[in-house]
Amino acid sequence: MSSNHLFSLLGRLEELITKSPRLAGRAFIPLDEATEIMKKIRLTVPEEVKTAKELVKQKETILQKAQEEADRLLSRSTKEAQRILSEHHLIKLAREESNEIKAQAYEVARQMEEEANQYVHEVLGRLEENLLEALKVVHRSKEKYRTDGEEDGPVEKNDD
Repeated sequence: MSSNHLFSLLGRLEELITKSPRLAGRAFIPLDEATEIMKKIRLTVPEEVKTAKELVKQKETILQKAQEEADRLLSRSTKEAQRILSEHHLIKLAREESNEIKAQAYEVARQMEEEANQYVHEVLGRLEENLLEALKVVHRSKEKYRTDGEEDGPVEKNDD
């Protein structure tokens, strides 16, 4: 489920609260409908969290692949350097080529890690914004009930 679905559910809950009949500063909302919406909200939020976990897992996979590619390139460059070293007049060329391949491998790995980190950061940022917005809606609703309830004050019984 998407964050749009979450906001849709929160909107329905807010509409249910605001359009409910009121008596003495209290809203009378259909309990079954409110409970059903809350259940759906609880099911939606974990999906957002699962999405964030998947993004972190994807980042780790990308980093692992980058490390494997760097290792493969390093291994290939080492073998190539050893082959070239066997020919005495190409020693200097072999060192330069080996260093260049290593540098390229590390640069590729660094770029992949940087892009993966940036992607995860952006997605987590959007997720954070969505969750904060959802919390704001819940807090506004909660404050509305608190405000409505506090205006009436405590009900006193007269036993006389």
